[in-house]
Amino acid sequence: MNLESSDAGERSEFGALLELCSLPRIGPARLRALLGDRAALDAVEDLRCGRAATVAALSACRGVDATLIATWQRHAAAALDRAARGERPIGADLLEAHTRAGVWLHVPHSHGTAELWQSEPEPPAVLFGQGAPLEPGPRRVGIVGTRRCSAYGRTVAQLLGTGLAAHGVAVVSGLATGIDGIAQRAALDAGGPVIGVVGSGLDCVYPAANRTLWADVAQNGTLLSEYPLGTPAVQWHFPARNRIVAALSEVLVVVESGASGGSMYTVDAAVEQDRPVMAVPGPITSATSVGTNRLLADGCAPVCDVSDVLLALGEHAGSPAGAAVPEAPEDNLGRQVLDELIGGPRSVDELALRVEATLAELASSLGRLQLSGWVTETGGWWEKSR
Repeated sequence: MNLESSDAGERSEFGALLELCSLPRIGPARLRALLGDRAALDAVEDLRCGRAATVAALSACRGVDATLIATWQRHAAAALDRAARGERPIGADLLEAHTRAGVWLHVPHSHGTAELWQSEPEPPAVLFGQGAPLEPGPRRVGIVGTRRCSAYGRTVAQLLGTGLAAHGVAVVSGLATGIDGIAQRAALDAGGPVIGVVGSGLDCVYPAANRTLWADVAQNGTLLSEYPLGTPAVQWHFPARNRIVAALSEVLVVVESGASGGSMYTVDAAVEQDRPVMAVPGPITSATSVGTNRLLADGCAPVCDVSDVLLALGEHAGSPAGAAVPEAPEDNLGRQVLDELIGGPRSVDELALRVEATLAELASSLGRLQLSGWVTETGGWWEKSR
C-alpha cells in the first residue's frame, strides 16, 4: 500500500496502525493480540476504553502486565484526544515521516498477497517496505547461514546467488554479514530480484557494515521490516525476523551453519511452515558445517549446485524460467571442453593443455558455451552448469 496515494479513509487506518506499531515495547505478537480481526482505528479506541476482551488478549501475552497496558492506554488516549481537538489526525506525524522515507505498508491477507502467508501461523500484522512491492508472482528461495563463514561458504553463497538470479528467482535472506549478505550481494550484482528482511526500522541499519548492501536492496530489490522507522535492532527481533524469511521462501537453503544459531531458528520456522529445507554438504572437520551436515543426516536434500535448488522449485535445472533448453554443442571443440569439465572446474590454461585449440579458439568456445548456459566462470575457474 502506497501511503502517498492512499485516500483519506486508508490514511486514517494507516495512521492508527502506525500509532499501535509505535507503542513502547509492543512487538509483533503483542500487536497481533491487540489488533485481532479489527480495524486499527477500532483497536485504538478499544485500548483507550479498556475493553475487557482487549485487556484479556494483551494480558495473555508473555511479559505484558497491568502497568504496561496502562501505558499503552495513555498513548492511545493522547492520540485520540489530539485528533478530537482537530490538532493532528491520528498517526499523521508518523505517516508523514514514513512517506518522506519512501516507505509503504504491506498488510498480509489483503491486496492479492494472502497466498504468501498461508503457511505462517503467526503472520506479521504489518510490514514496512522500501523498493519493489511484495508480490506473490516471483519464485523465491531463502539462503541463510553463519556470519562467520569459511572461504568455501562464501564461494557457495556467491554461486547460488548468481545462479538463482540468472533464472529470475528472488533470493530471500536477512541482510546479515556472512552467508546472507554474500548471497544477496551476488544476486543483486547479477541483476536478480532480492528480498531482504531486517530486524529494525528501515532507517536503523544493522549491521552497519552492510549499509551499502541495505541501500542497494532498498533501491533495486525489496526491503522489509516489522518495525516502524526509528526502531533499533534488539536481540529478540531476529528470531521473529527469521520466521518471515522462512514464510517468504518456497525453499530454504542452509549454506553453512553451526549446530545452533539464527540459521537453525529459520530452519525450525521453515519446518513448522512445511517449507522444504536443503543443505550444502561441508567438511566434517569444519565447525561451520556441523549444522548443515546434521541436516543432511536428518534427511534434508543436499545442494551440490544451483540446479538442485531449481529442481526443488519445480524449474528446469538448466535454463532460465520460461526459456527453451539449449541444444548440446555441435562443434568438436565445445564437446571437448564439456568433456574436460566433467572432472571439475578448470582454468583456461589447464583446458588449453587438454584440448586441441589455440587460446583464442578456446576463449571463443567458452564464450559461446557460457552464453548458451552450458558453463559458468567464477574467479578464473570454468565449470559445467548443467
